Amino acid sequence: MGIENVFVVGAGYMGNGIAQVSAFSGYRVVMCDVSSERLQAGMEAVKNSLGKFLTKGRVTQEQFDATLVNIATTTDIQDARDADIVIEAVPENLELKRGVFGRLDGICPSHAILGTNTSAIPISSIAAATARPDRVVGIHFFGPVPLMRLVEIIKGVLTSDEALSSADSWARSLGKETVLVLKDHAGFVANRGSMPSTIEAIRMVDEGLATPEDIDRATGGYDAGVGPLQIVDNAGLDVGLNAALAIYEDTGDGKFFPPPLLRRMVAAGLAGRKAGKGFYDYSGGKRESYINIDKFAGESEEERAARYARLLQRFIMPNILEAVRLLEAGVSSAEDIDKAYRLGFNLPQGFLEIADNLGLDTVADTAMAFYEETGDGKFFPPPLLRRMAAAGHAGRKAGNGFYDY
Repeated sequence: MGIENVFVVGAGYMGNGIAQVSAFSGYRVVMCDVSSERLQAGMEAVKNSLGKFLTKGRVTQEQFDATLVNIATTTDIQDARDADIVIEAVPENLELKRGVFGRLDGICPSHAILGTNTSAIPISSIAAATARPDRVVGIHFFGPVPLMRLVEIIKGVLTSDEALSSADSWARSLGKETVLVLKDHAGFVANRGSMPSTIEAIRMVDEGLATPEDIDRATGGYDAGVGPLQIVDNAGLDVGLNAALAIYEDTGDGKFFPPPLLRRMVAAGLAGRKAGKGFYDYSGGKRESYINIDKFAGESEEERAARYARLLQRFIMPNILEAVRLLEAGVSSAEDIDKAYRLGFNLPQGFLEIADNLGLDTVADTAMAFYEETGDGKFFPPPLLRRMAAAGHAGRKAGNGFYDY
């Protein structure tokens, strides 16, 4: 059966974005939330987003009008009874999501796909709340949804191939590029792969090795685009904390445990851009740095350049190593892993391609040096990397690595 009717649970930042792109693509959409006030705010967000596209000539007045006509709102989840596909976009809380899916299971028709927009929680944990785990799929959009092209399609332990394929086709019908995640790893590909480096960036600030501006400048994202700590601010420090905890609770792996600074900032209400302050101060209407480290005040340009090069190395290495681990575990293909990095974080290259360009032997040696310096297990080079380097599959310079040159 084809998909015509889309039911979105949650009218917040992600939910209203999903409703917008679905309605723009011609689907009949019902957006559900617990209050008319939340629904009104969600519809205003859709109108504002579409209005910006209209002003820039990216949509026509006819498309603007048709998109709004295609969206209905409701506070009654029973209205999901006609849905062909449901996208749940409520906060990152397992019990909350399980409660929603338990209710949807008793309402939606048997053919309906039940999709969750979770960014980190294992799909199978959510699907267990239903009597149809074969129809439950992870459909993870990236925000802002109308602008970001990436959607991760995640297979739970019991998700059927047909449901996975249908969800993938539907997401691509919205003009999105999809990445298939074939193992139900917490954090999936993009967030799972990036989380160790994000945590390392926060830890370097916590240890007084760098300011947020230092980190974002060192990674090339301060003036052009956004750096890792501005990405955290944009997403919300509370969202980042919950994602890290979800992966840590699933894996027990210390590299995902959120550093003390992140936990303190969330507890203090410094949740990022939406709160007016996070790693940067937005209260004046623009991004302002406010975290300073006095010992770097008299630093020369040469000293700063050397420190930034070291910060970049220490930041990028966990990303590379986790990408290798994802490939080694069969979570996704090399091409899809790199696509997730490129599209999810607006990078020119994925980290497996970066590793090939650096040389896998060089990456393995650098990672081991960081491991010996810090004693931190996330820097220990994974077996696949060591085997490939030892076998002479060192990347672009050798003619083959993660890709064939």
